[in-house]
Amino acid sequence: MGTDPAALVPQRVADDVVIDVVDRSGHPIDELNNDATPPVQRKVALARGQLVALPLPEGAGPAAQSFFPSAERLYEELDALWVDETGRAGVLGRLARYRHFRAAPPAGYVSGETPEVLGVDYFPYGAWDSRAEPTIATLVTITNTVQEITAEEGVAGVQWLEGSPVIEETLYWLALLVDTDKPIVGQVAQRLHRSVGSDGAQNLVDGARYIASRAWDLDGRGDAVGPVLVADGVVRTARGAYKVAGRPGGYAGGGPVATCATQWPIRLEYLPLRRHTRTSAVRISALPREVPALDGAGGTRLVQVTDGSGRLAPEVLPVVTIVVYGRYGLGGTCGCADLGVADAVSHHVERHGLAGFVLEGIAPNGWASREVESSLSVAAYSGFPVVWCGRGRPEDPVGRAPAPFVAGSNLSATKARMLLLACLLRFGAAPVAKDPRQPTDAERHATDEYVRSLQEIFDTH
Repeated sequence: MGTDPAALVPQRVADDVVIDVVDRSGHPIDELNNDATPPVQRKVALARGQLVALPLPEGAGPAAQSFFPSAERLYEELDALWVDETGRAGVLGRLARYRHFRAAPPAGYVSGETPEVLGVDYFPYGAWDSRAEPTIATLVTITNTVQEITAEEGVAGVQWLEGSPVIEETLYWLALLVDTDKPIVGQVAQRLHRSVGSDGAQNLVDGARYIASRAWDLDGRGDAVGPVLVADGVVRTARGAYKVAGRPGGYAGGGPVATCATQWPIRLEYLPLRRHTRTSAVRISALPREVPALDGAGGTRLVQVTDGSGRLAPEVLPVVTIVVYGRYGLGGTCGCADLGVADAVSHHVERHGLAGFVLEGIAPNGWASREVESSLSVAAYSGFPVVWCGRGRPEDPVGRAPAPFVAGSNLSATKARMLLLACLLRFGAAPVAKDPRQPTDAERHATDEYVRSLQEIFDTH
């Protein structure tokens, strides 16, 4: 009875067992160099619970979930079945000890007495039938979890595992909010775990090596780099790293600030100039306990941002909408060129006390059509700050944006959105003009002062 060799997957040995293997069959050269001595069978002991690559039962399909609900199994498989460049196993275990946390896992425990719920407890991503997007509430949970972990005694650093297309946003957010002097390393895989040419295992090892190297601590004062993405042997800053292709080597920007070649020790080559983690002006410890938010009736109310113990309040749910400019839109005399923005403003007025907009305009200066810019000006004087960014992955900064807008430096729209979310937690809603289409001089001045505070953050983070 034959089995499909493609069905070899790591499985646990049920009981202690001794099996026979052909001696010197681990490498063809061993067989060739010892052809004078016929190969013999050798006894190998397998312990109960040991992971071994074995065939699945005939006819068995793939696992019900494509992602692991927790990373323990991933690390265990890597140490049990992979070897380093010297041929030794257990490479992760030789670098550090690990504890695993599930802040926003991609898979859940869907059986048992309390099965986890899709979109509440776990968030699969990618081209799967069952997928769910995390919300701002999930981001609050992530932030509080990472902040608490980094504050624990004995923790040398954090490895943050997330899908390669979206990790850049989360890492940049952690760089802005988490108050720590310890490294936070983003870890990705551009190819599926266990597949041909999978890169995730090496990325995990390189990330652990980066933390263990302490190259990030130049003067004994802690992390001088801030959160980084470690992939393909390259260390990139969280702010500057962008995914540009779905293959190993598919990241650009953000350095490299270091490389992880195994032949020599890791050392920093460049240092980022932007503020991060312990120096960030929007880190958790620098946020106020309450900020003003719009009340939906033309006034403001105070909303809680932090709980007084170094955690974000769970009810803090700011919203930032990205407006993408594309040429050849519905302009002219039809009067509908800005309906999307106007509708979003009305929605935010009714539903969201803390909200804002990011305009992804032309590169690099962020311009859009006059209709869209005019509509966003109304949004800015309605209490919703607006940030201008160039489209795509800008290299040149926006420069200066006209009043009442904030220049988004060289951030992409998605990363500018994360920074504006943080600014809303720091400063609250923008001032509101009685008539946002015709603000008075005093109202313009109040908005300018608010924008100046945000601009300082965008210029330095």
